[in-house]
Amino acid sequence: MALADFEHGSDPLDPLRRFIATPLRTRFRVGATRVLVQTNDFRLLPELPLDTATNGVEDKSLEWKLVRDHDAHGLLEEPLLFAGGALTIASMGPACLVGVDREHGELLCFIGAEVDGRTFQEVLVPFFCRLTNEAVETQKCGDLLSERQSTLHG
Repeated sequence: MALADFEHGSDPLDPLRRFIATPLRTRFRVGATRVLVQTNDFRLLPELPLDTATNGVEDKSLEWKLVRDHDAHGLLEEPLLFAGGALTIASMGPACLVGVDREHGELLCFIGAEVDGRTFQEVLVPFFCRLTNEAVETQKCGDLLSERQSTLHG
């Protein structure tokens, strides 16, 4: 069955799971931010307001790539955050590893097999929304600093 191929996607030549297909895609809103979600598991689609606007080029946006990792087992643990430069990494034990690249507007997350839909919606989605809001605020601050430096040196 084709669905199982992309859902489980264990390729011995890709141990870091860089090339797992995430064919399920949709757009949501997190406040004023447009979020494009890509995933390999229907259960990892957030219950957020859909983004139905066709315009909005000036909107801030972030891409979430949510990968169900069937080889990762265990339950969520308290997040351990590491931040440096444009990157924020959060480890929640073997069940969840998430990284946010503010410079490229991307959130990448590997979610273990034992994280159920309820835990995803009630714990991880609010956590991702917080990371998204922080990333967008950081982008705004960086844009303002760039504008001021251009004005001063321009």
